[in-house]
Amino acid sequence: MLRLIVVVVLMLPCPKQVAADQSWSLDSPDSSELHVQGRISAADGVEGSSLVFNGDCLLKVKDSERLAGGEAGFTLTAWVNPYRLSGVQQMVAAKNRYSLGERQWSVMIDKDNRFRLYVYQGSWVTAESSALLKPGHWHLIGVVLRPGSAELWVNGKMEGEVELTKSVPQTKAPLTFGGVDDNGRIRQNFVGALDEIRLFHKPLDARQMASAYKPVMATHRIPQRPKTIMLWTGSALPKTSEAEVLKGVQFHVIKKYERNVDGYGFLHGVALAWHKGRLYASFGHNMGSENTLTEEGRYCVSEDGGKTWSNVQTIDVGIDEDDLAVSHGVFLSHRETLWAFLGSFHGTRKGVHTRTYALNEETGQWRAQGTVVRDGFWPMTEPVKMDDGNWIMPGFIVGQGNPAAVAISAGDDLKKWKTMIIPRGPGVRNMWGESTISVDGPRVTNIARYGGKAIALVASSSDYGRSWTPSTESNLPMAASKPCSGVLSNGQRYLICSTTADGGNRRSPLTIAVSKPGENTFSKVFVIRHAVFEDSPGESHPSAALSYPYAIEYRGKLYVGYSNNGERHGNNNSAELAIIPIAKLAVE
Repeated sequence: MLRLIVVVVLMLPCPKQVAADQSWSLDSPDSSELHVQGRISAADGVEGSSLVFNGDCLLKVKDSERLAGGEAGFTLTAWVNPYRLSGVQQMVAAKNRYSLGERQWSVMIDKDNRFRLYVYQGSWVTAESSALLKPGHWHLIGVVLRPGSAELWVNGKMEGEVELTKSVPQTKAPLTFGGVDDNGRIRQNFVGALDEIRLFHKPLDARQMASAYKPVMATHRIPQRPKTIMLWTGSALPKTSEAEVLKGVQFHVIKKYERNVDGYGFLHGVALAWHKGRLYASFGHNMGSENTLTEEGRYCVSEDGGKTWSNVQTIDVGIDEDDLAVSHGVFLSHRETLWAFLGSFHGTRKGVHTRTYALNEETGQWRAQGTVVRDGFWPMTEPVKMDDGNWIMPGFIVGQGNPAAVAISAGDDLKKWKTMIIPRGPGVRNMWGESTISVDGPRVTNIARYGGKAIALVASSSDYGRSWTPSTESNLPMAASKPCSGVLSNGQRYLICSTTADGGNRRSPLTIAVSKPGENTFSKVFVIRHAVFEDSPGESHPSAALSYPYAIEYRGKLYVGYSNNGERHGNNNSAELAIIPIAKLAVE
């Protein structure tokens, strides 16, 4: 007897992907919902195109204060293609403004080159991924915030979970991709591509999160990193304890920190000028905190070469406009006139620009010449006359990723300047590009402060500063502080900052790196002053920071002004002076 066997196959439905409440395809940076900060390009994506972040840009979701928050929770997914795993934090998505105390959550590639979710609970708690990232490959990252927990998902699997003991705070911080907009300063920038970001106003379940992932086999070609620029070509850079201390240096105090006497705490950015036999020193001075509305541009005068100084006098307190502050800048003695170019801003470092003043020596008053450089430019070291007849003044741009920049005059007209922004090289991020220059005919070298690493950034121009190579990492360690460089009358180049093999970001000792006459790279480093010393004017303390140098040459000596914070914070500094015999800087 034949038996008929019937096999019934039950087809279970595949889980449907949940429609996102909001989504950003990232096919183009042109979107009515997104604000672009910096330079963003396009490349092939998971679906259509993706956006490529080069380390100095981010996307900010407009009107996003109330997004990705609340007690009910949310889910966010994003396709991430990292280009560089460089040991620094690279933000994928975040809702934070650190400087305003606004902390909610963020998901990033952390310093250990793994995805990590940060959630604020009075302090940061984290969930991390064990998955190894592959540069050039696509990864789907997911963040799920539930009442009582937060989950980190990678490629359809939950990689980490952390308990939440309280509600995540709701702040006014914007939702950003590819970095953090910290009240105008771009931080924790991402290098790579992002695509197809989706936001759900509820936590998705495990099945829904798993179904969101489909492997993507396409890869991106990784852009080649720029070669390290050689600034140091001497023997091994000495450690702090091994560096030779300069002999014959004289030290003097320009302005002692004495808040209990004059009410001024903040003092920073010493600038120097010799003018008609007098030595002038200016600085930013503030009874309040740094870069606030009460900042003033002030100065002292020495009649005896820096040994003693006059009482502090004022260049400008910023009364010409509402909500105006005037701070530190640079001097220039030119054609019988002493000029001051001071960084200025509105409120708390908004609308940065450069104002110019000329000294009336008969009255002792400074005549305001108005705003001469706009676009966020803040001058850092003295203008240098170039062979083409123009002056060039180094500084940086506050905002736009804070790149290094120069201002170039229209000949000897010191009221007309044009700003040239120096591009940031690939992978250069967390920049605070206070910069300095050396000039050799049409070739100009710019050395800038870096925040990402304790390393000097270098850019060059071969056409009198009109066009520039990008600011790129050099092989010379340098603390994250304003540097000062130039060319001495004997042909030696110099760079003053904190530069030793083991110095890291410590702003001590104050050092000077020098070249041999006529050479373009440094081969010897001297200590100008350690933080601790004996039997000499100035503040001695193990925690002292000696920073923001400014140097001018005069009659065989290099005069170096700098800030010394003793043991204080917030740039509550004294202003000090080192006088170096140039003969002591000789290199064999």
